[in-house]
Amino acid sequence: MNKKLRYFLSYSIYLLLVTILFSCHSHRFFKKNQEFHIASVNNNVCKKLQRKTVLYAVFVDSKYTGYWTEFDMSSTLDSVKKASKWIESQARDNGIGLDIVVDYHENDKGIIPIEKSLAKKRFGATLLGPSGIKNVDRWADKIAYYALQKYGPDTSKKTLNKIRPKDRERLIARLRDKHETENVGIIYFINSYYTDEVSAALHIGSDFDPEYAVVSYKNPSVIAHEYLHLFGAVDLYMSPFDNKKKQQKKKAFAMEKFPNEIMAFTHRRIETLEIGNISKYLIGWNDSLSRADQNILVGKKLKLVKY
Repeated sequence: MNKKLRYFLSYSIYLLLVTILFSCHSHRFFKKNQEFHIASVNNNVCKKLQRKTVLYAVFVDSKYTGYWTEFDMSSTLDSVKKASKWIESQARDNGIGLDIVVDYHENDKGIIPIEKSLAKKRFGATLLGPSGIKNVDRWADKIAYYALQKYGPDTSKKTLNKIRPKDRERLIARLRDKHETENVGIIYFINSYYTDEVSAALHIGSDFDPEYAVVSYKNPSVIAHEYLHLFGAVDLYMSPFDNKKKQQKKKAFAMEKFPNEIMAFTHRRIETLEIGNISKYLIGWNDSLSRADQNILVGKKLKLVKY
């Protein structure tokens, strides 16, 4: 798979998860300079990337992907920790207190993968196929169900609410209790780092479905990129889906203005990257954004809220 096609797939996922979510907030429904709240900002489970947060890793074996060896899982965890330390250092440089706790699914013998095959041979094909997001959600919930088993029966007080929580929600609740923090980001790792597979964060703008990410690589910058997505950051790179000149101009300007932005340049060495102003606003490190940067993000007709 060439680079152009990889960008095509990555951005198509972005459109599915963000553009559709924003479609009910079309520009024509807003007066000029009316304040606008981006769906992914300060919302859902992963709100602001501050204080104590959890990065919970689950390694998944699938008959359609590579199986996890002990070395593969260990080296990927090293990359997870490197990505976490890098984000923490970026936070420190911006005067933000942040402690990312890395946790992972394990048993008495140590870290272990959970076996659950994707609906199709590749993650990208599963996500972009018929009922793609629903299929990935079912896959993720099954994995969360198995991950929950290590914690034993749920002894929390039951409510009269008839809506049965998803297994991802139940896993997040257990992790919140365990680590005594609200912000829990789950990342499912599939062993496809030797192929041109895609990675993606799902439900980052949802009000009712907890967000999570699926990562296909052990590259620390890719892991950091997807973790930032969970807290509201969006892609800033050019893709084949940017077929309108206005959008192309915005993305080109963003990549020029932020030449080391991790949300624009994912596959570089993480030491050469940084978190730019737009991403800082989206993840809660700045409570406002300059007019010029707002224009890149939402155009000139809208004014972003200060939060």
